[in-house]
Amino acid sequence: MLLGVCILSAPTLFAGGPKKIAKINRSLWPYKINSAAEFDFASKMEMLVFARVLLASERITVEDSIKKYLGLEKISTLSITNWKEQVKKVLVANFNAINTTTNHDFIEIHKPQSWQQILNTANTLENKIPENLKAWFTNATEFYDSYIYEQMRLAALFPRVTSEILTLQSSEIIGFDYPDKQFLLTFDDGPTVAGGNTDKLISTLNKNNINGIFFVLGDMFNARLKATSVQKLNAIYKPMVIGSHGKVHTQHPRDEHWKYSLSFTNHLIDSVAPENKKTKYFRPPYGQRNDKMITYLNENNSRVMLWNIDSQDWNAKITSNEVADRVITLMLLWRRGIILFHDIHPKANIALPVIWEGLHNCNIQWLDAKQLN
Repeated sequence: MLLGVCILSAPTLFAGGPKKIAKINRSLWPYKINSAAEFDFASKMEMLVFARVLLASERITVEDSIKKYLGLEKISTLSITNWKEQVKKVLVANFNAINTTTNHDFIEIHKPQSWQQILNTANTLENKIPENLKAWFTNATEFYDSYIYEQMRLAALFPRVTSEILTLQSSEIIGFDYPDKQFLLTFDDGPTVAGGNTDKLISTLNKNNINGIFFVLGDMFNARLKATSVQKLNAIYKPMVIGSHGKVHTQHPRDEHWKYSLSFTNHLIDSVAPENKKTKYFRPPYGQRNDKMITYLNENNSRVMLWNIDSQDWNAKITSNEVADRVITLMLLWRRGIILFHDIHPKANIALPVIWEGLHNCNIQWLDAKQLN
């Protein structure tokens, strides 16, 4: 069986994480996703393939086998279980949100759904898949083999190494709590120099009447400020929301000066954009934080904002078009959430118009960052 073979062969690893990145070719999907019904059909297919691959991953039950599969010496089996339970609940809710059909829909799912009902349907998929979807089905299976590996690896490291995979406290925002088909755009690590990728990306967003949160690094923001003026920098970011990514891109739980990193960056943001939201958002680099940091932020009218859709646009192993295909696929899978891009790289500016066009007329709501609670 295809899934049983794929999921048991671990991708090549390196010290900082997996070398293999989950990529998919959306040109293999034979239908345009240009309506709510087409979005729902494509979403259902993605979720069913994900469910099949997740089930295959659960056949690895011995801890030493999981360690070998993930290429890790220490793992948290509890965190892996917690992650799996979380995504199962999300997918059950997602199936219950589907209320449309198309004339090429060949899978019937009755509501309300349980995870077992989803698995029962998913297990029939390979035998029912029509000829024009077989190439996509094979490609999607390979994608979720790699994607679930990515996610399981993060879960296995948590909470020894924190990331976006799970929350530490209920105040943290991860994106799965948003209503169906609502998405927020976020961009890390900027700003670039004047006229660079940050400016180009904001221009693209403005032309499409969409905004997002830009999580700036204090030192980068300060350098940009010194090269221009408060008024000019404010004008560039005014349609957006500015969040903090800390003073420098470092692992804040290991930095004894993390409070200074947060206060320095927030003060700088306030000096440029005093009209910025009263509630401040902090995105920890690499998603790494601890309870002490979260409590401090909560006490100072700030919240940790993570993400649940990683574009991987920073990765040299993925092209701009592959970034767009990956994001569209994960939007279909999760049906809600916070999308992570990086404005210091050019891929977001190329991928976003492809994503917008690829999901045109699907009743997707791009959240207004200025209207968030």
